[in-house]
Amino acid sequence: MHIDGIDLTYRPQLPVHRDRYGIGIVGTGEIVKNCHLPAYQMAGFRVVGISSPNPAKEGLAQEYGIPYFTSDYHDLIIRDDVEVVDISVPPHLQADIAIFAAENGKHLLCQKPLATTFEDAVRIVKAAERNHVKIVVNQNGRWDPAIQAAKKIIAAGLIGKPILATMELRFRMQWQQYYLQYRDQYSRMMILSMSIHHLDQFRFLFGDPLWVWASATKYENQNWPGDTIAVYSLEYPDGFIATSLDDGFTWTSDYGIDYRFEGLEGVVKGKIGWPNLIPSTLSFFSQKLCPVWYTPEFQEKWFPHAFMSTMGDLLSAIENDSEPDLSGKDNLRTLQVVFAAYKSVAEKRAVKPEEIQAE
Repeated sequence: MHIDGIDLTYRPQLPVHRDRYGIGIVGTGEIVKNCHLPAYQMAGFRVVGISSPNPAKEGLAQEYGIPYFTSDYHDLIIRDDVEVVDISVPPHLQADIAIFAAENGKHLLCQKPLATTFEDAVRIVKAAERNHVKIVVNQNGRWDPAIQAAKKIIAAGLIGKPILATMELRFRMQWQQYYLQYRDQYSRMMILSMSIHHLDQFRFLFGDPLWVWASATKYENQNWPGDTIAVYSLEYPDGFIATSLDDGFTWTSDYGIDYRFEGLEGVVKGKIGWPNLIPSTLSFFSQKLCPVWYTPEFQEKWFPHAFMSTMGDLLSAIENDSEPDLSGKDNLRTLQVVFAAYKSVAEKRAVKPEEIQAE
């Protein structure tokens, strides 16, 4: 759909030669089964191997025609036909695998959060830089079709000067079991694992904030070790505010993520198609256009289609020897906002993201 010369159609970022680089996947969890592998198959990417400590997962490799399976990720990473390593493991285990891959000259697709500490995240990024390999962090929320369209609308000035952005998540969170299995590693949950999408989307749409303030809590008798409810605001130098309520408690069935971005001359609003795995919606009104609401429709979804774009971002950067959009360096700035939010929770004050540094 074209509005005022702007193409709002979602197109995943893909390299010219889609099967040029061999991909090895470390991990066989539900996100790999339901998102990574279907997306890569749709895009025509070439997965040459997969590893899991669970030998029963070899069936997943066979299902997707992946020729190599091993229970030891080291054996996968050192293979000559593996040029890109896609790591999908619990976040606290990611650093050692990523650094080993970088030291063996492999390009990296890491999952979000990049690490559970800022220090480990910096270690990963520095290892990639030191070994001259590309690194992309799978902040695939940026590649939701509605977020991509909103970016184009805002960048074109159709809502004028942004004044307020809001997002609201309500869902009884179905946290992964590793939060219980590694309970001591996960005293931080909602902001680090789910709100990180919204914080990164705010940065993508509006740039880096000046201040962050946040509050987070748990609900009574929850099984999970960390925060499951969070409220936070990002303040910008020109008075613009981006704020979100992320509710992982709600017991009602009206689940979803609503967003609204308001400017002096227009508004963009809609609903992200998660957790129902349906296409996101978007409507916008602009005083610069006809006085009607425009409502483009998207056929693609956040899950799994955005996973084509994150891997496509990495493969395109390798192909062109360029900096990826979702580079490790860029993601460190998102993590500074994340950990600034936790510092705000602990210290009951507004925090500047640059206060977060590796020790």
